[in-house]
Amino acid sequence: MRPPVTSAANPEAKKHPETLFKEALSFLREGGYRVTKPRELILRAAISFTEPFHAEDLLAKAREIDRLISLATVYRTLPMLLDSRLVREVELNREHRYYEVNREQSPAAFHIVCTDCGQVVQVQDECITLRERFLANRLGFKPSKLNVRIEAACLELLETGECRRRESEGSGSGSKEGPLKLKSGSAAGQSL
Repeated sequence: MRPPVTSAANPEAKKHPETLFKEALSFLREGGYRVTKPRELILRAAISFTEPFHAEDLLAKAREIDRLISLATVYRTLPMLLDSRLVREVELNREHRYYEVNREQSPAAFHIVCTDCGQVVQVQDECITLRERFLANRLGFKPSKLNVRIEAACLELLETGECRRRESEGSGSGSKEGPLKLKSGSAAGQSL
């Protein structure tokens, strides 16, 4: 199941879906990729996602338009979408490879994943981008992508023994099991 995602991104920096589509299509054509109708459809389906998705999600969305789209075509198209920078791979869990549409002007992808309830918070922070770009340049590299994933415990759960996010957002498995409570003998109050 897909972890719930909250975005802390700057809405002003987002690109319009049609702009994303045209840029990716142009990149693919100029790069010598065959742009077929199924690939265009998969491209449009990918752009429609507002949260991270995996290949099977993309297949389901594409099949809403054309039920003959195959999983193999999705898997063959994903590397092209990554090359075009329309989508980027994000590490949310170890079960699936997740992707998200790169709507931001910045190449940075910064996520905080709650190890207790599974919630994912997407963050855009230009300071991280600037710092990493500076470090890469100083070492003789030009960064093309930044992907930061922080796994963190829920402070509310550690301090109070309950996590309200689990009740309002659901757990990482998509269930609505009520507030998450620490079990006796857990590490509440412990810090690193």
